[in-house]
Amino acid sequence: MLENEFDFLDQDRYHTRLERYLKAILRRDIRLQNWTGFKGLPVFLARLYVFFETRIGQAPVLFMFARPGEGHTPMEIGKHLDLVKHGYGGIVVYSTERLTASARARLVATGIAFAVPGNQLFVPELATDLREHFSGPKPARPDQLSPSAQQVLFFHLLEGEHGRQWTPTELAGPLRYSIMTMGRAFNELAVAGIARIERRGRRKLLSFRAEGRSLIDTARTLLIRPERRLDHIIWRKRPPGLPLTGEHALARLSDLNPPAVPPVYAVTADQMRELLAAGWADQREAEYESDGALSSWRYDPQVLARNHVVDPLSLFAQFRDDPDDRLSMATDRLLERWK
Repeated sequence: MLENEFDFLDQDRYHTRLERYLKAILRRDIRLQNWTGFKGLPVFLARLYVFFETRIGQAPVLFMFARPGEGHTPMEIGKHLDLVKHGYGGIVVYSTERLTASARARLVATGIAFAVPGNQLFVPELATDLREHFSGPKPARPDQLSPSAQQVLFFHLLEGEHGRQWTPTELAGPLRYSIMTMGRAFNELAVAGIARIERRGRRKLLSFRAEGRSLIDTARTLLIRPERRLDHIIWRKRPPGLPLTGEHALARLSDLNPPAVPPVYAVTADQMRELLAAGWADQREAEYESDGALSSWRYDPQVLARNHVVDPLSLFAQFRDDPDDRLSMATDRLLERWK
C-alpha cells in the first residue's frame, strides 16, 4: 500500500534525472527499468526504497533510491545494501537526492557505492569495467609499480600457484592493505599489461599473463627499489624479529660473502619512528659512528620476509641495477628458483 502512496511524478522525475546524470558521466545511453525483484526482499526495504535496474558495461547494476524523507546513517545504508545484495546478482548502489559531505566521506571510506544525481557517482566495483567498456582516454602504462602493486606481484610469485586467480579480499589481509587499495593495485597491474582482470558476478579476479621467470622479466623495468631511506644508528637494545636486508640479506640468500659493515634491518617509516621514540636506538650522522642501520621501506618488509630475512624478490628489486659485479651476479642467483 505504501508503494502506491509514493508520488509517482516524483519517482519518474528522479528516474529521469538519474538516467541523464549517468549518461553525462558515462557518455553512454543508460536506460533504467523498474526492478520487480524487490518483492522478495524484507518488507521494510520496499517501504524505504524504490529500485531501478540497468546494465553498465557488462555489469548488472541496481540503484536503490531512498524515498523522500527517509534519512539513513551510513551504517544503516551498509546494512540495507547487504540485505539487497543477497537477492541480486550484480552491483547494488545506494541513491538519493541529497547527501551531506560527512555522509559522503563515510560512504567512500567504507567502500559503499552511491549515486547523487548532479553531484557524485561512487561505484568502486565498476572502475575496471568502465575503463574497458566506455570511451575516454586509456590510462597510460605506468613507468613503475606502486608499492601495493609490487607486493601483489611478489606475493603471487612467492606464494601463489601457476595460474592462480586472486580477489582483492583474499590479498587485503596477508598484505595488510584495504580492499580498495588492493582493487587499485589490480587495476594498475592490468594497465601495465602484466595481468588481466575478469569479473564473475560481484567478484573481481586478477590473473597474470605470464608465470615464473617470464613474469619477472616482463615486470623487471617496472620494479621500484623498496628502500626509501637509510639511517645509521646506535643500538640501545635490539628488538627481536626485524628482517635483515641489504648486502647481509643477499649474503644469506646467495653465496656472496657477508660485508664487513654492521647489519641493516628493514622497517616501515612508522616502525622507524616508534623504535626511536621508544629508545631502542639513536640516530647517527655517519656510518663510522654507528653499529647498525635501519632501512625504511615503501611497503611492510615483514609481510614477505621469511626466517628474519627480507624476501628475495625485494632484494632483486634493490640490487638489480647495481654497478658492483659481485652484487649483480649474486642478485641474478636469487631468481634461480623461478624457471
